[in-house]
Amino acid sequence: MMSTLLQQAPGCSSRVHGQRPHGVTLEWRGLTYTVPVGFGKRRRARTVLLEASGSVRPGHLLAVLGGTGCGKSSLLNALAGRLPRGGKLEGEVLVDGQPRTEAFRSSCGYVMQDDVLFSNLTVQETLEFAANIRLPASVSAATRQQLVADTMAELGLTKVADTLVGNAWVRGVSGGERKRVHIATEVLANPNFLCADEPTSGLDAFQAQNIMTALWALAGDGRTVVATVHQPRSSIWSLFDYLLVLSEGRTVFYGPAAAATAHFAAAGYACPPGYNPADVILDVTSRDYRTPESEAATQKRVQLLADLHALQAAAKPSLQEGGASPRAASPSPAPAAAGKRRFANSALREFWLLSGRAWRQSSRAHVEQIISTVQTVFVAALLAWLWSGMSQSEPGGVQDEVGVLFMVVVTTAMNVMMGALVSFTFDKPTVDRERAARAYRMLPYYLSRLACDTPLRVAQSLLFSGIIYWAVGLNPKASAFFIFCALNVCIGLAGQALGMAVSVALPMAIALAVAPFVVIFLMLFSGFYVNNSTLPAVLRWIKYISHLFWGLVGLAVNDFRGRTGWACPVSAATPGCQVSGEDILAQLNFEGFTAADAFMGLLLLTLGFHLIGYTALRLRKPCFLPLAPAKKGL
Repeated sequence: MMSTLLQQAPGCSSRVHGQRPHGVTLEWRGLTYTVPVGFGKRRRARTVLLEASGSVRPGHLLAVLGGTGCGKSSLLNALAGRLPRGGKLEGEVLVDGQPRTEAFRSSCGYVMQDDVLFSNLTVQETLEFAANIRLPASVSAATRQQLVADTMAELGLTKVADTLVGNAWVRGVSGGERKRVHIATEVLANPNFLCADEPTSGLDAFQAQNIMTALWALAGDGRTVVATVHQPRSSIWSLFDYLLVLSEGRTVFYGPAAAATAHFAAAGYACPPGYNPADVILDVTSRDYRTPESEAATQKRVQLLADLHALQAAAKPSLQEGGASPRAASPSPAPAAAGKRRFANSALREFWLLSGRAWRQSSRAHVEQIISTVQTVFVAALLAWLWSGMSQSEPGGVQDEVGVLFMVVVTTAMNVMMGALVSFTFDKPTVDRERAARAYRMLPYYLSRLACDTPLRVAQSLLFSGIIYWAVGLNPKASAFFIFCALNVCIGLAGQALGMAVSVALPMAIALAVAPFVVIFLMLFSGFYVNNSTLPAVLRWIKYISHLFWGLVGLAVNDFRGRTGWACPVSAATPGCQVSGEDILAQLNFEGFTAADAFMGLLLLTLGFHLIGYTALRLRKPCFLPLAPAKKGL
């Protein structure tokens, strides 16, 4: 039945290139991976992988089996060149007999354990974007569309083509379908080596079967596929061509999956009739930490199994020799990758494609838009209510008017900054995955995200301005109102830029904690709480990098300059005393500034914050461990 499936649904890449996909022969020798744990005097190196060796050929599905914490994901990441920095990796990885280069990671499809996809895109839109961004512009639009359609048919996604991908908050496809969408996005790039980290995690038995069958079919089409699995059912077990079993970072079995039961039976751990071999192997190779006695017993058992495998590997180094897959025709040799892989499209085309995706994701986030709108209206209405009784003739009128201007600046800057910070942060996992595969450049991505986020932030600022301005009775001139709105938009754009810079530079949890602190710090130098003339000379320059300072300067100049009639403060000795707008600006130490100065200061800060954000984005690229030569004697 599965052979028929392959005949009816050949590999999608063959439809584009006119030939079967190019798999690679991957071989690894003596891989040892250690990570530092603990602090101070208790700091030590923990061995995650110890002298792992093996190989996998085109047309094969290699399953990596083992209990939690055995090193499955670390081995997969080591083979794909995606181990994060912070440890040490030694050994050797060969691709078609040659040392692995950086270009290999670009040609390697990687299906992460967590499905990081854009929730507000449909399945078809997600796959169309993957085909457009990963395939060169020389591939015609009709060919790309056919490729997407064939890939959806091959992975059973045609019926949900127009359904949103969804996530925990957005209703969309099922977990198994979302995993298949993730696999499809990688397959569309025509990888010669496909990794899948726990692709059945969190799925029911039926969905897990579908996922593994899809990987089995992709391997049978000529690709090289490696997948980590945990507790596979017996029908999934039958799909494995080769099996590698890990325990405590050590290899306890490696070879044809069909030979695994005989191997463990010869070691004294036979699989009872009717039992799932995977369950028995996991029971035998897992370490029991419940009591010191059980831990010692299982440790001894694992050590014996690891030693037995080492003896057999020494006697027969290449367990896959002569083991060509009976399901796959012999693919043509893969073309050698020369140097660093270039991007598939021009920067301008990348910007266009990324903008389309970002706009769909943002425009369909109806809940977030409603919450943002309601929040803006509520805060504006609350401030308008609190300051609705403001009067120039009252002794406290000056204080009230300066206070409402300051609240407008802070509220606009804070609301827009937090909105940009959260929306930008949600992109990180997907962008990191696509960036590791060199799908696109960072400048087009940053500009596309900015272009699609800006209209919402501008609308937010204008809505807030329109509600509060006339309600509290600021400068009655129409020109002053339009300048007020323009300044408020610029304050919001500066806050947006600051939010993007913080979200790019820091992890989400830290960014959410740091952002309010940054605003409070800049607020101290805005000229409202502390007059600029009384600041220590060594700190006075800070006001020039505060968008809150320039925002308050602009709004104050726009509101007070050229007007008069405010009652003097209560402390004034002269009855009927009045102060002019120029007097108020002088008291704030703003008399030397103009609205144009404020616009220029906000513009320069916006550009500066974006420059910091883009630089941070470039610097915080995913960094992976280099592969060091194995130590002699291992």
